[in-house]
Amino acid sequence: MKRSISPPSAKRVKLERLQVTRYAPSIPPRPIHRLSQGQLRIFSWNINGIDPFLQPAITTYFTKSSRKRQRSPSTDDEATVGSSFRTCLARWQFPQIVGLQEVKIRPGDEKTMGRVRKAVATSSKTDQSYRAFFSLPRDKYNAKGFGGKVYGVAMLVREDVIDAGATVSDIDWDLEGRILVLKLPKHKIAVFNVYAVNGTDNPYRNPNTGEVEGTRHDRKRQFHSDLHQEIQKLEADKWSVIVAGDLNIARSLIDGFPGIRMAAAHIQNRADFESKFISNDGSGLCMLDTFRHLHDDERKYSYRSRGVTWGASCDRVDLILASRTAGSAVSGADILDTILERGPSDHVPIYVTLELD
Repeated sequence: MKRSISPPSAKRVKLERLQVTRYAPSIPPRPIHRLSQGQLRIFSWNINGIDPFLQPAITTYFTKSSRKRQRSPSTDDEATVGSSFRTCLARWQFPQIVGLQEVKIRPGDEKTMGRVRKAVATSSKTDQSYRAFFSLPRDKYNAKGFGGKVYGVAMLVREDVIDAGATVSDIDWDLEGRILVLKLPKHKIAVFNVYAVNGTDNPYRNPNTGEVEGTRHDRKRQFHSDLHQEIQKLEADKWSVIVAGDLNIARSLIDGFPGIRMAAAHIQNRADFESKFISNDGSGLCMLDTFRHLHDDERKYSYRSRGVTWGASCDRVDLILASRTAGSAVSGADILDTILERGPSDHVPIYVTLELD
């Protein structure tokens, strides 16, 4: 009599359960539809360095030797994909606003900034042209290393939006190149592109004297307070505010796999974030987490580590928050949680769509 070589049923169930929980599932992105009249779409992406996006797009996958087994880019986390800015913008149906974090451009590097401006512009009458704006670090004590190529944010804004009166500016207290603010006066909407401080035990130094003033955890919570005040002032003046970026916070257990950081300082940082931006207890801004607002407890992740197999370590730390006054305008939001969209970064893009008219 032939015997089955399969594991006994109980063991098989256990093995299947182990296989299911070893990697976080990937949910395909929703289709990105072409923008309709009166819609505003905002993308955000921590690109982990601008340089790969200034190279010619690579749309095929190569191996070093034809004799070696070719691996599929769908399973190889080192897959090379087309990552030029124009390729991405076209794939995303040319959103009006794209916020980029961790551009890693050395302060004063006009050549690289010029290359970015050239890369996103076009004279084509059928495609949208963009202008690029930058905020780069100028804190000699807290934003150093790697030849000055640390932190930094940029905004790519469609030219028709600029021509309609939009303005882009930085924040005077932000010395690490973490915030840009775009204002749409016609709609009284302010869009914050934010790369929030990552809380660590490393020292934070006074940017004027270099003296140690606590840790990066302390600085993170102060950053929350300063950002809270900026938003509060705008909302008091009847502006609706969108905060989009790498906020370096996984809000709850469903926002990390296999888990979220639970050390005391991270718990404190998380509680501080919730109380200042999400809470409706009077002091909080009562902002909407747009992805959760539309998709409840769906498990998708924006940070996908490159050092491990896809799905082994991931977090939803990139968020788009909206003032309650803009809540009814939110019609779409998603996380483009794929290897293709991750490109050369360790984060994937996120976006929100608003109905303005």
